[in-house]
Amino acid sequence: MTAISGDRGSKTVTLEEIIITEKDRLLRFINERNNYIRNLPEIEKKAFLASIQKIKESKDKIERLLLKKEIKRGIDDLLFSFEELPLFGKEYWFMKFTADDGSRRQFFLTFGRSAGDIEVNGKYVENSRIIDGKTEGYCVSWAYDDMQRGITDDLGIIEVKSERVTCISKDMKAEFYGSFPKYALDISNNGERICCLDIKEPADNNYDSEVSEQFRGLFGYRLANLYFDFRGVLFEKDFSGKCYAQKVIVIGPFIPWKWSRIIFRNGSILTYYIPNIEIGRLEYNIYNSMDFYNAETGKMHRFKKVQVSEYSSEKGDKRWVVTAEEGKVFMVMKSYCKESFSFTNNFNFRYIENLVDVIDFQIETEDRLITLYETGSGLGMVEDTSGFVI
Repeated sequence: MTAISGDRGSKTVTLEEIIITEKDRLLRFINERNNYIRNLPEIEKKAFLASIQKIKESKDKIERLLLKKEIKRGIDDLLFSFEELPLFGKEYWFMKFTADDGSRRQFFLTFGRSAGDIEVNGKYVENSRIIDGKTEGYCVSWAYDDMQRGITDDLGIIEVKSERVTCISKDMKAEFYGSFPKYALDISNNGERICCLDIKEPADNNYDSEVSEQFRGLFGYRLANLYFDFRGVLFEKDFSGKCYAQKVIVIGPFIPWKWSRIIFRNGSILTYYIPNIEIGRLEYNIYNSMDFYNAETGKMHRFKKVQVSEYSSEKGDKRWVVTAEEGKVFMVMKSYCKESFSFTNNFNFRYIENLVDVIDFQIETEDRLITLYETGSGLGMVEDTSGFVI
């Protein structure tokens, strides 16, 4: 939770007013949602509740996802399928590629859809229907390759076929295909091939994939993550490193979070995730965790009590100071470029992808102190989010 400094007396009154306003706004939204469901014709009401129940209680599918022996099939089931999204449902694919050659090269692809109408980056996306394995959605792709390069930021058509998902916008066509543990990504921009990557399970497969889900009441999520290696060509130059590919299904609102994924030169990986609820200028953590994968030992180390502080500079870049468990983790990151997104649907949600260098790092594990001297340079992304959207 972040406190507010200054005159305590005057700030307290203002803060209470803000909390009441935000609480009333959220309660109005919940009441509107409940009234909407209550007033639906009986057939539509049953269909709505059945669609949620189908996602929550697909027992065979959930068992495949959660049993380790079926994880391979479960991941492909999620990657190459559409869900029948209920109200407030969203699904999206997110792919991040980070070079391992000491350069700052990174590449990103995101596309997805929503069960309801939504405005993304000022462009209106209507509630889409799935017809013959195709639906309307939104697609963003960009890269840093000695300079920031935008590829697409536009409406698009998403198509799912057996072991293949394709997104086509006005400027770009992206195809992700394969089956566990080998995939490929091909991207063309205005008819010219700009990206061709082979994506495969790393030799050290202790940290290569996961599936998870959680539902509480009518809200929840299901996701599949791949932590793979990749090799290929980007903008006519060799490109290799670590890939993070994700498919997410969310039933409920987007709320703010803090997330970062850092790839170190020796293959070690640090990730933290802190979703939170903002009320006024206060933040309340819902979850708080950090994972550090040590590539030298093949061990995963987990930390709690993560704190992230953000600082702006006169030059326009930002710095983040990250600590965990009273000094067991200390990391400082500095941004070198960013891409911003906005989502509007009754509420406003802002999302910023910041590309960062690690300029200081040390982490204390059970038996040693690890610094940048052991891991080599660090490179990755910090996500900034604020607001709320259904």
